[in-house]
Amino acid sequence: MKIQTAMTQPKILYISRSRIPSDQANCVQVLKMCAGFAAHAEVELAAPYFREDARLRDTLQERFALARPFTVRWLPYPHFRKRFAVRGFALAATAYAKVRGFRLAYTRDPWVAYWLARSGIHTGFESHDLKEDRRYPIWQMLVSDRSLSPDLRGVFCITRRLLEDSIAAGARDDILHVAPDGVDLQRFQNPMSHAEARNALGLPEQGPWIVHAGHIYEGRGGEELIQALAKIPGTRLLFAGGKPADVARVRAIAAQQGLTDRVRFEGMVPNARIPLYLWAADVLVMPYTTRTPLMASISPMKMFEYMAAERPIVSTDFPTLREVLHDGENAVLVAPDSPAALAAGIRRLLDDPGLGARIARQARQDVEQYTWERRAEKIMGILTG
Repeated sequence: MKIQTAMTQPKILYISRSRIPSDQANCVQVLKMCAGFAAHAEVELAAPYFREDARLRDTLQERFALARPFTVRWLPYPHFRKRFAVRGFALAATAYAKVRGFRLAYTRDPWVAYWLARSGIHTGFESHDLKEDRRYPIWQMLVSDRSLSPDLRGVFCITRRLLEDSIAAGARDDILHVAPDGVDLQRFQNPMSHAEARNALGLPEQGPWIVHAGHIYEGRGGEELIQALAKIPGTRLLFAGGKPADVARVRAIAAQQGLTDRVRFEGMVPNARIPLYLWAADVLVMPYTTRTPLMASISPMKMFEYMAAERPIVSTDFPTLREVLHDGENAVLVAPDSPAALAAGIRRLLDDPGLGARIARQARQDVEQYTWERRAEKIMGILTG
């Protein structure tokens, strides 16, 4: 599929092994980052070809509310040889980059980054999960020995904690940079009032409404949030996101608590409609737990969308989140794994609308520095510098 775009310089190839399109966070993040790059360069995304996804490919722009167009190319992926699929895709993608004459490339795949950086292409590697990266022996060669990856221009870690852990694991500190995830502020330029958003969604206007956006896998706090709701009479809870099995599991917990009438499950929501759900909220919640995968390095995209929506945020307190959120300034932070603490944080905002308005305004101001365009500009400067 090709989305038309004006010719600009420089050109950059983003190579992703993620399945595109999908509702997984890595797919959304890759697409948003390509749209961010498109503010500064001519962008091409190369991703694996899955025949069963062909009918969805022409809906990327609308489904994911991409701010700028870019070209998408589909590359062969050796699904039938799982043992060699990762390396095979990396070699095929590198060959494609060479044949097409790209001088700049970006990826989240350590095998792809390694071969690109050995092939005379200025390469950026983005790190989200050190444990996953280190699962591939090539990671150590990529980040520790300049002679083996001479054109690796930067490793971009989504949190400072991840950068520090990468140094401890042997990565060269001269190529490491912190680059948190971001948000497309254009989607939040014309905010709706609570009443307008609720009317558009068919929600009762009477609140208060607590809203959680995103997946509700086990360990991501859906259970604790239901238990917290039981401690806050008169409130309602909306989950915008969640695969069917996860929705069924959390719905059963709500039924056990006698809260069925106070909880609404929307299931998977197109990314383009997320702002509507956020604007409907009196309080936005991020109830991560110590069982949440990647909690040591997480930079959740929804955190920046919450901030952009200018609604007060309650989040469980983790060091990686404190790199952006500050208790009493742009959010209310509470102890993890505690429905009582989560309920107390929500009540604190519901009982003090002035506090909620103040921290929501501050969050909206703070998020100005966390846009995909600014993130891409920083990365492009390092790759071309």
